[in-house]
Amino acid sequence: GRVNDFGDVATEFKSFAATAGLVPLRAQNVLRVTGSDRLDFVHGQITNEVKRLNPDEFRTALMLNHKGHALAQLQVLKRADDLLLVVEGGAIKQVQAQLKAHIIFDQVKLEPQPQLSAFTLQGKDADALVQDVFGVTLTPQKFIEVEFSGETVLIYPLKRSATSGFDILVPAEVAGSFVTTLEAAGANLTGEAALLSARVAAGIPLAETEGGEGVLPQEAGLEPAISYTKGCYLGQEIMARIEARGKVRRSLSGLRLSARVAPDTKDIMLNGKKVGRPGAVTEHPELGWIGLAVLRSDSSGELELGGVTATAVALPFPVG
Repeated sequence: GRVNDFGDVATEFKSFAATAGLVPLRAQNVLRVTGSDRLDFVHGQITNEVKRLNPDEFRTALMLNHKGHALAQLQVLKRADDLLLVVEGGAIKQVQAQLKAHIIFDQVKLEPQPQLSAFTLQGKDADALVQDVFGVTLTPQKFIEVEFSGETVLIYPLKRSATSGFDILVPAEVAGSFVTTLEAAGANLTGEAALLSARVAAGIPLAETEGGEGVLPQEAGLEPAISYTKGCYLGQEIMARIEARGKVRRSLSGLRLSARVAPDTKDIMLNGKKVGRPGAVTEHPELGWIGLAVLRSDSSGELELGGVTATAVALPFPVG
């Protein structure tokens, strides 16, 4: 159900540098959490702060397994009477199942919100467009609820490209008029292929592609989604051990590729030895085939992924 493009990926990609690209995030889903125990309960299930947030604040967090591997990434929006969990990459069923499995005597209710459509607005003019259309200026780690066509829209700053940007939750009833209004203000409707190129070039990881089984968040560049000062949660002991040790053996890296890599390629090889695993790979309109990877820090030389040669590069990629 994802929107890959609207007919011209190269032109859509240029939207980020020219004005701003408005991207439907069809794989992003919202889970509403209510009940008197919601704060303690969710706080104990994810890697970042919940209980100490003010009602207009949000945080990016991870859901880990017992090995400390990031299985899902989400934004937690704290309102006065509920929490909204905005889950990335189609992992809503997994998140809901794990939360439900840990409800014992907790007064908690989980309610999927399929009526909310998710968009991201990324590009050099994103701030100005939000100001012009909604009349608001946002600050880091805070969200705003504004009225649009008689419905409530939620906006919060989230960087998914080299430039500034916002994620926006829009009721489906007004999604069409929302897109029309943003386009009239100067935004260009853009697909996820162009957004992927912008994200990879900027070196911004996601648990969906750079995390997962076998990868620690610190290796995938996902450490900003972790609080080392909060209480227990699944995988917390592993996170504390890594913090005490001070380093991991692998880290997030960029890759320049000689050709397209098969989607099922799982290993990066150097001289016949496995040294890492690939994350997202994209055909960048300016850089050619590039990708993100979790790579051993001491890897150097020509790498190989399923018959494709690659070179590790520092992030972000040089563009322009």
